[in-house]
Amino acid sequence: MNSLSPEVALSRISPELRPLLCSVVRDGRVGLDSSSCLRITDLKSGCTSLMPGPCCDRFKLHIPYAGETLKWDIIFNAIDPELPPDFIFGEDADFLPEPSELAHLVSWDAGKPECLLQLVKELLQQYHLYQCQRLRDSSRLLFEYGSLLEDPNYGHSMEIYAGRKNSWTGEFSARFLLKLPVDFSNIPVYLLKDTALDPGEDVALLSVSFEDAEATQVFPKLYLSPSIEHALGGSSALHIPAFPSGGCLIDYVPQVCQLLTNKVQYVIQGYHKRREYIAAFLSHFGMGVVEYDAVGFTKLTLLLMWKDFCFLVHVDLPLYFPRDQPTLTFQSIYHFTSSGQLYSQVQKSYPYSPRWDGNEMAKQPTAEGWRDCKSESESSLVFIIKHRGHCQGSLLAWGSALCYICCW
Repeated sequence: MNSLSPEVALSRISPELRPLLCSVVRDGRVGLDSSSCLRITDLKSGCTSLMPGPCCDRFKLHIPYAGETLKWDIIFNAIDPELPPDFIFGEDADFLPEPSELAHLVSWDAGKPECLLQLVKELLQQYHLYQCQRLRDSSRLLFEYGSLLEDPNYGHSMEIYAGRKNSWTGEFSARFLLKLPVDFSNIPVYLLKDTALDPGEDVALLSVSFEDAEATQVFPKLYLSPSIEHALGGSSALHIPAFPSGGCLIDYVPQVCQLLTNKVQYVIQGYHKRREYIAAFLSHFGMGVVEYDAVGFTKLTLLLMWKDFCFLVHVDLPLYFPRDQPTLTFQSIYHFTSSGQLYSQVQKSYPYSPRWDGNEMAKQPTAEGWRDCKSESESSLVFIIKHRGHCQGSLLAWGSALCYICCW
């Protein structure tokens, strides 16, 4: 298989056929996995060597479907480009689509650039029905399919690849690919900006592989579009539960949906809570605010003073704030480490509750005192930042026993 860039592949196609292929290569997102485009490889020509090039009129089309890649051969006739193409469906020799259901084949119009792409989509609909029929070889898998089909949340957003043989056991096996009905529209835009150009629709796909007909070995896997994976904290941020022994898809899939929905809500809530928190500090500290993240509200730096001693406090707010506790870093503006860096100390252990209100977080922090500490090689100045008054509802009740250590 020769892998070519889309533009190089198109340059080798017969000019009369090129508009049809442009639509496939550039706009060809089909099925549930909208992040993967159709690809063409193995370009060949059925013309004689006397015909001037480029004259490629046959190729292999790679189609993402249910976690597999279908490879269909498409054969045109460059000498008579008005004719519709022939298809060879790879390993699925018994796949015989119903011609009457292929409107763009029945009324083929080579002058319409989208005609081939629409025909491929119609063939995929027929292919889906073909795969569903293959589930009849397993009553258990047919039950799984039927129960999902009756649920409007999943019945129309499902791809199935059935009847494949497990390479180890030779057992009948199948894979279900479902688009999960999770709303991503309220995720803050800034979290979606660092993804690849045009990554496709924001989508979550659940793949569930049954490695035998009786469903004794079931392996689920969650796939997120690049933008959503980035927004939720990376590929390691979400772990779905194992498929329960004796469980059913119609019970398992909603659990994964709810887990993902909760994760999305945590991210949205965290954004609004961080913004509330930063606003409270801007209000209470005003001139003491050195800088802050005005887009994602993930960082804040304060310049504080106890008597005549000034120091910086860096606050890092995590993605899942307030569920996850912020990190405080105290930094001297006078003293350096042996490597030439300003001395700092990270503080993660302090009183904290995610239920505290944003405005109360920033009330009346004062430097209560200091004490000298000594080690074998250095002495340190320790500041204790303590909240004055009661702690309920106060985020800066964190400071009830925060220590800042800098080289003295």
